[in-house]
Amino acid sequence: MNRRQKKRFLPLSLLLFVLAFGGGIFWQYWHYTRAPLGAQGGPSPEDQFEIIEYQIQAGETLAQIAQRFSVSLELLVASNELFLEDLKELEPGKTLRLFKNGVLHRVKAGQTLTDIAKTYGVSLQEIITVNNLDARKYIYPGEELLIPSASEAPAWRRFQLAGGRSAFLSWPLHGPLTSGFGPRRHPITGERHFHEGIDLEVPEGTEVYAARSGRVLFAGQRGGYGLSVVLQHDHGYRTIYAHLSEIFVYRGQFIEGGQRLALSGNTGNSTGPHLHFEILHYGKPLNPLALLPPL
Repeated sequence: MNRRQKKRFLPLSLLLFVLAFGGGIFWQYWHYTRAPLGAQGGPSPEDQFEIIEYQIQAGETLAQIAQRFSVSLELLVASNELFLEDLKELEPGKTLRLFKNGVLHRVKAGQTLTDIAKTYGVSLQEIITVNNLDARKYIYPGEELLIPSASEAPAWRRFQLAGGRSAFLSWPLHGPLTSGFGPRRHPITGERHFHEGIDLEVPEGTEVYAARSGRVLFAGQRGGYGLSVVLQHDHGYRTIYAHLSEIFVYRGQFIEGGQRLALSGNTGNSTGPHLHFEILHYGKPLNPLALLPPL
């Protein structure tokens, strides 16, 4: 190879080297900027919906456990409502289940995905997608569903309305008792009659919550009861919430205990803002004070 050929060869080889080196850099840039987040070492979709099991240690509180796993206390309680008896006294050795990005929900008999979406304030499609339910026609009682980004936690509120303990029925709200169950003189007619519930004095617009999970049997105007909601529960129980100012549920909807039903008011035969609350067992009125937890 003469000197002139060498001069021609060197620039050409240099050009090929530059093209190869530059192409390699471009390929790496394209690969890492277009690759999925999980491929770069970030959280994978599976990690986002990881369920954590944790065994309670002696002396621990729910607040400490929630802080340990960076979850809200409300959502921690909602995910474990079936296994908690008292929010202040935990049983060592019992296993809690946590879903960092929402709530673990166990389906109840007769409950639909639409009911569940309304309970937690999330979109129906989001529940379907996260739980891979696109090809499913039914959900089943006892089945566990992930509810991502839940904005409501009725189970937490139910525990608060029951004094921090598990109870068959919780209070629909907190307020002074102004009229008890039994014979009394009617505040409007002045005649003696039997008061089939209790009256709780609260300002108009106070939130009213379901005393137990169940289905809405009635929601609307009901004579002297004014705007009212009637819930049908298991074991033959019904609860009635009367003299409301606004209703947020509809007939046929499945409601969780602690879920918001309405706002208190002064509708129907009422002498002032309050909530009238009744408990029926197979149609027979029962004294709510005998069934509600002490506060």
